[in-house]
Formats: sequence, C-alpha cells, structure tokens
Amino acid sequence: MRARIVIIADDLTGAADTGVQFAAIGGPIYLVPVATLSLGRPWMATAAGISVYTASRELSPPAAAERVRSVARMLPDPRPRWIYKKVDSCLRGNLGAEVDVLLDLLGFESALVAPALPVQGRTTIGGIHKVHGIPLARTRFASDPLTPITNSSVAEILAHQSRYKIGRVGVDAYGDPGRLQQAVRRERERGCRLIVCDAVTQAHLDRIAALVVQDAERLLPVGSAGLAAALVGQLSSPHQIIEPAPALGLERLLMVCGTGAQVTRDQLDALLDKHPGVRHELEFEWLITASVQDRRRCVAGLLDAWSSGVLALRVRSLPSASLMPDFKRAAAGLGGLALEVMRAGPVDGLFLSGGETADAVRRATGGEAIELQREILPGLVLGRWVGGIADGLPVVTKAGAFGEKRTLVALYEHLAGRIGL
Repeated sequence: MRARIVIIADDLTGAADTGVQFAAIGGPIYLVPVATLSLGRPWMATAAGISVYTASRELSPPAAAERVRSVARMLPDPRPRWIYKKVDSCLRGNLGAEVDVLLDLLGFESALVAPALPVQGRTTIGGIHKVHGIPLARTRFASDPLTPITNSSVAEILAHQSRYKIGRVGVDAYGDPGRLQQAVRRERERGCRLIVCDAVTQAHLDRIAALVVQDAERLLPVGSAGLAAALVGQLSSPHQIIEPAPALGLERLLMVCGTGAQVTRDQLDALLDKHPGVRHELEFEWLITASVQDRRRCVAGLLDAWSSGVLALRVRSLPSASLMPDFKRAAAGLGGLALEVMRAGPVDGLFLSGGETADAVRRATGGEAIELQREILPGLVLGRWVGGIADGLPVVTKAGAFGEKRTLVALYEHLAGRIGL
C-alpha cells in the first residue's frame, strides 16, 4: 500500500463522509474494510488515500483496540504522510481505547481531539459537546440502542476509555495568533497525550488543522468530517478548481435503510410523498429468521410493483432491548434482501443509510471497496462500488442522523437528473 493518506474510522458511513474530504487533494480515495486492506488488491497501488473502517463502534474497548491495532500493523514503514483518526461527531464508540493504540504504535506524542462538526450543529464549548446547542447527554443520542451516550464532557468520556492523561484547550485559545499553539504546548508539558479542543465554528477547526500541519510528526489529528475538511483546506492548492459534477440520470435507485434514526425515517417519508415509489417495511424478526426462499418470494413481489424510481427497504421499527444482540443478524438479512433485488432486476444505483447496514450490503454483494468521489450534500457521499455483483454501480452512503427533512428529496432529484443541487 502506497497511500499518502490513511483515515481510520470505526464505521463505514463515517469512513465515507470523512474520507471523501481528502478527494480534493487529488488521486483516488478508497473506502475499505479491514479485510480488504489485508488483501492488498492491485487498485490499492494507485490510491492516494485509504479510508479504512474497523466496524468497532459496538465492540468492547479491548476488542475495538485490537481492531485498530491490526490496521496500524498493516501500515508500511515509514508510515504514510498523513494519518487521521476519525471519531463519531456524537462521541459514540471507543474513542479513547482506539486513540491510545495509535499513540502507542505510530510514534505520535499527542492527539488533538476535536469531534465538532459545525455544519451539522455539533460543537464543543467549555469541554461540553452539544448538538444544536443542547448538551449531548440530553439529546436523542442518550438513548441510542447500541451505543447510548450518558455524558456530555468529551474529556470525561475519554478519561473512562484512555490510559493517558487528558488535557483541554478552551475556545478562548483562538484569539491572538500563536495562542492555540501555546495552549497545546502547555497541555503537552503537563503530560497530557489526548488534548480536547473546543470548536464552535469551522474557523476554529481550521486553526487546529494548521497546527497539525506545522507539527505533523508529533500531533495526531482526531475528529469527525469537520476537522478532516479543515486539514484538507490546509493541504490542497488554493487555486484548485473543482468542476461541477453532472447529475447521473439514475432511473432505478435501490435504497436500503437499516438505521433506526427518526431523521432518516422522516427524510424517506418526505421523498416518497413527493416522488412515489415502492416502499417495503420489514419486521426486525423477519430479517433474522427469513430463509433465502422467503427473501426471493418477497423480492419477486417487489419487482412486480417497481418499474422505475425508488425502491426503498427499511426496518419497520426498532427492536426491543432483548433483541439488540441480534442487530448484526438483522442487518445481514437486509443485506441479503438487497442482494436478491440486484440479482433479479436492473438497479442503476444504491443508497445505503446506517454504517452496519451499508457494511452488510457490501458483504452480501461481495464488494471490496468504494471509490469515494464527492460529497453531494453534507454527510451524503457518492462513490463507485468496487468488486462483487454491484461492481461499478454508483452508491451513496449516509449516516443515519445526518441531514434535514428534505435531504433525500434533494439527493434523489439530483441523482435522477431532475434538478441540480
């Protein structure tokens, strides 16, 4: 692997929305699972960047750390020029355990941790992480069925997961030139190896990125797509011209929505209200127990009703707590149903919402990677499927909780060539 840039994320959609930021630097950026990374496919030799996802968000901290350790050990020596640790903008997962591994193995002295994503209303001020101004532990993320959040303090969340001393830089450090650098230096001199950085605006993230570029050998950038975009802004040419991308003219879009996020459910309702298509809601238990024959019978009925436009598959309702251990089996069932649709009828493009769902579709269809191309809307990433039955198909990924009510309406109209964005 010769990539100059390696992004390490804990889920697929996060690897996509962060990895695609680096496409502006030039050269192909591929999103890959750990298994593909270990295979060393020929197309990897041409990659400018690799965004690898470890599927470790719901694992125990030791298991998540081991996944990240396996990625770190696959990196060439000397390591790629830029390493970026992507974390969830709502702090779900094993942030501290995963960052510790990279500090231990890759030679960084400290990590600058800035999970803010202002474009989606995620900010950090006074060390408290907020979503549209509401402390994180008081938002819907507190009741996430897989990774609930019970604390709004970034430093406290990290302290429960990391072996290292945690520091913090407040928003007042973005005043005079050099103040941020001095604040970070003080925290490092105190022995802090993970330093939480307040950020309320993209300009704050730009300042953090500039500091990383100045001291790239010693500082590991840790953040969401916001800090990644800021880092790309520091690395790309100010005169680079990005041509507007044409609409794709897709006639038959298969949408697979396994996320339980109400945001995505509302978006899908708004889309189908304006552009009627075929919607099929599936019971969680059916996805676990359905046989291949059951799935094929289901698909035959769907294809009879679907001539063009959208075919949307989604889970009817969230499972009870007792069934949550079967979440991966249900996602696999949804991936298997998507596979049968693609085998039985023409599909022009895919839309996948929810990291576990997207990975399940990849596994079911034999996909190796996604070549990341561009961000159509914030958090909605267009790429090209690599390998398997869907090879070459356009695919859009989306984190479940991203976007506004009409986000999918805008996306579909763009993909179908009905209007531009």
